[in-house]
Amino acid sequence: MTSSAQLPWVNWSGSQQICPKRVAHPRSLAELQEIVREVSASSGQLKAVATGLSFSDILRSEGTLVEVTGLLGEPQTGALLPLEEELWAAPASEPLVRIPCGARIRQLNAALASAGLGFTNLGGYDGQTMVGAISTSTHGSGLRIPPLGDSVRSLDLVGEGGRLYRIEPSAGLTDPRAFARRYADSMTLIQSDACFWPCVVALGCMGVIYSVTMAVSPAYRLQERRRIRPWSEVARELRTLVPLYQFRNYEVLLNPYPLRGGEYDCLVTERSVAVPDAEHRPLSPDQRSAESLTFLASTQREVLRLMSSEPRLIPGMLRAGFEALETREPHVDASHIVYNVGKINTADVMGGEYFYPLSGDCHLLAVERLLALIAHNARRGMHQPTPLALRFVAGSRAPLSMARREPHCAIEIAWFTGMPRGGEALYGYEQLCLELGGRPHWGQVQELTGEPGWLRSAYPGLDEWLGAHRRFNARGVFDNHFTDRLGLSMRGSVPA
Repeated sequence: MTSSAQLPWVNWSGSQQICPKRVAHPRSLAELQEIVREVSASSGQLKAVATGLSFSDILRSEGTLVEVTGLLGEPQTGALLPLEEELWAAPASEPLVRIPCGARIRQLNAALASAGLGFTNLGGYDGQTMVGAISTSTHGSGLRIPPLGDSVRSLDLVGEGGRLYRIEPSAGLTDPRAFARRYADSMTLIQSDACFWPCVVALGCMGVIYSVTMAVSPAYRLQERRRIRPWSEVARELRTLVPLYQFRNYEVLLNPYPLRGGEYDCLVTERSVAVPDAEHRPLSPDQRSAESLTFLASTQREVLRLMSSEPRLIPGMLRAGFEALETREPHVDASHIVYNVGKINTADVMGGEYFYPLSGDCHLLAVERLLALIAHNARRGMHQPTPLALRFVAGSRAPLSMARREPHCAIEIAWFTGMPRGGEALYGYEQLCLELGGRPHWGQVQELTGEPGWLRSAYPGLDEWLGAHRRFNARGVFDNHFTDRLGLSMRGSVPA
């Protein structure tokens, strides 16, 4: 275990610079427990961080930062931990893996592929840790597939005082008697829906999740097609929900600037599980070369210069991007390769993401209002530099999931960090989200400055979450700037 005071800790995007009292780097579960024990004994505060992908202040703490990226499985297991199947009450009905908190998704993809397995769904970036993604309700796109956290079946949590808990749903995997024989007083087993689901999407507020046991799938390949289509046609289809059930994954990139005649164009991505004998079709060399060229640092600087100096060019530049991404032939490859959106992840952007329920076509109203707001902003010299990205996700059981209980559309909007007035634009998009009854993503840029009582009205399961929070964070060890701002800190007031 190493621990030190140092220069500001900076997140992945550079949007958050944190000046903690110290940064700790545990290399084992025992070291992690000792760090939490020390901070608890001194009435300090602690925040676990990994790759720092979040744009928001969810990572900020002036106490102790614990970098968990050193907490991995054994090298020969590909960053996985033993499942401890001998403690289960019955054989599992689905493939399961046990993931330590330091394991990045790309490491896990390799480990699962070598075992003939794959994640049931993924987002477009593989550089973050899976536990970090789960804790903020990260998702892919697919109306029948909930966020990643809903695949968790058990988790090990280091709570206040360094105490270790295994937390599971009420009908959990573990046989309590077998567990007690092995762990006696060293770990506590809790099998309760009221504890488990709040801890899955806990935003780092319950303790440090050391590992999760997660359901996965037998390895599969995906067939992906990308087509440019008119938004009016796509919107009509989305009202019926037919394409959302027709394809495993369905995504839309919408150019927010109208063509002549007032029509908007969009790039639609459709993915289905490939049939067993489908020919392997990786992305063409031309497409990979174009992608690599587009996201060179020098290219990005020139794009930013043109967008800033000649904003009238932005609509055509976005259309050209769609044309470069459109596929003439379906792309067929391993699921984790298709899910990874590639070099676009290197773009220097910040972004917001806003969740709208599909009921009552709320998501389509949100698109309509966003397009009107973008046009209004453009008249004021504030030009949206990227498409709107629409993804679809099934409802989650976690009380603080942005996709709580029912299907949602997530609308992600990015802004190049070098373009002026990005914060102003994203603040306006968030205010529209709150006005329409949507929920901003916890880890994206957000202020969450809704009316008093907004948090409780937006998250009807808040009391369930607070009940678990009072149990695992009774002394406020896991409070931080983010929880202070939301009124969730145990050392402050609880939202009414």
